[in-house]
Amino acid sequence: MGIFDGKRYFVYGDGLSGRAAIGAIKKCGGRAKLYADADGRFCEPADKRYDGAVISPGIRPTHAVYEYCARRGIRPTGEAEIGFKIAEERGMPTVGVTGTNGKTTVTNLIAAMTGGVACGNIGYPVSIAALKPQKPIVCELSSFQLYSSVVAPDVAVITNIASDHIDWHGTAAEYRACKCNIAAHMRGGYLVLGEDIPVGALETLETKAQIVRCSTTNVCDGAYISGDNFYFMGKRVCPTDYLRLQGVHNVKNALCAIAAAMCMGASSGDVTAALSSAELSPHRIRDVGAACGKRWIDDSKGTNVAACLAAVAQTSGTVCLILGGRGKATDFSELFTAIDTARVTEVVAMGETAQAIRDSAAGIVPSLKLTVVNGLNEAVKIAAKSDAQTVLLSPACASFDEFKSYAERGDRFAAAVKAIGGEA
Repeated sequence: MGIFDGKRYFVYGDGLSGRAAIGAIKKCGGRAKLYADADGRFCEPADKRYDGAVISPGIRPTHAVYEYCARRGIRPTGEAEIGFKIAEERGMPTVGVTGTNGKTTVTNLIAAMTGGVACGNIGYPVSIAALKPQKPIVCELSSFQLYSSVVAPDVAVITNIASDHIDWHGTAAEYRACKCNIAAHMRGGYLVLGEDIPVGALETLETKAQIVRCSTTNVCDGAYISGDNFYFMGKRVCPTDYLRLQGVHNVKNALCAIAAAMCMGASSGDVTAALSSAELSPHRIRDVGAACGKRWIDDSKGTNVAACLAAVAQTSGTVCLILGGRGKATDFSELFTAIDTARVTEVVAMGETAQAIRDSAAGIVPSLKLTVVNGLNEAVKIAAKSDAQTVLLSPACASFDEFKSYAERGDRFAAAVKAIGGEA
C-alpha cells in the first residue's frame, strides 16, 4: 500500500516541482493531474473531485487557484510537503532549513556533516529525494514553499531573518510568519535559531521543538565560539580556522550547521571534515577573474539588501557596486544608510529598479558617484572605467527583468568580464 492510496490531487504549475510531485504521488498509490495557466489565465480543473491541490511555490497567494481551493474546500499544499510525508512514512530523518540568507550554504554543510541529501529550494525536489535509498533529507525551504506546505522536520533551522520578498507576501510580518511556519507543526525535535534574528521576527513563533541557539560572542545552549574554537553544548568541536569558507556571515552559517548536524547525531569528526572541505555556492561571492586592472566578483545570488551588505563586507579594497534588477518592494534606504562610501566609491544601477536605487542614494549619500544603465552588459562596460579596485555584482534584486535566474545573470556577468578583458 502507498501513502497516497485512493487520493486524488491536482497539481498546479508545470515546473520541476510540479512534475516531481505528480511522479511521487503516483508512485505512492495516488492519482494526480497537471494544470497550469493558459495564456496567463487560471485554468480551472475540469474534474471537481479532488482530495488535495499541490501548488507551485512560484504562484503568488493572490492567484485564482487559491480562491478556487477555498471555494471547494480543498487544502492547498506544496511539493515540499509531499516529500516530507514520504520521508516520514519511510522513517527517514529530516532537516528543514530556512532564513533570508545562508540557506543554501547551511543546507549543503548539514548534508555533508550527516551524510544526507541536500534538496528543496536548492534545486532538487524533496519528493524525488525522499523516494531514493534512505538517507537523511536536508531540505532548503523558501518562504514561498512554507506559505503552502505543512512540514514537521526532526530538526528545523532559521538562519536569519531580514526584509525580503515583500512584493510576494504583501507585508514584512507575513514574510516573517512564513519563516516561522517551519517549526509550527513540529511535535518535538530541535529548532536551531541563528544569531541574526530580531526578537520581533519571532512574534508568531509557536513550536514544541527544543530551541537551540547560536552565538559568535557568548556561551549559549547550542553552538558558539569560545577562543578560537567551535563548541556545541559545552563540548569543543574543532578550531574555527578549519572552516574553509571566508567571512563573518559564513562563520554564522557554520554555527547553524554545526548545531543542526550535532542534534542529528553527527560526530565532531563528521563536522570537522565538512567544514574543512566546504565550497561556496555558485554565484555567491565568486572571483571571476581580473580585467581592466581590477578584480571582478560574482554575487548574483545576493538578491536582497542583507546579502549585498555581507558581500561588500567580504570584498577587499575599494568597490564599484553593480546593483539592480527586478524589485521585491525593496527599501534601498537600508542599503545606503549602512554602506561605507569610503569603500564603495561608485554604484552602477541597472534594470527595473535603477531609478529607485538612484533616488534612494541621492537622498542619503548624494556625493556617491552613481550611473544608471539599461542592462548588465552596459553595467560591466561602465564599471570597467571605474577607479575602484574591485567590481562587485551583488544586485540586491531578483534577476527576472533581464534573465531567467540569478544563475544566468551570474554566467552572463562572467562572460561579459571575459569579453571586456579581451578587448582591453
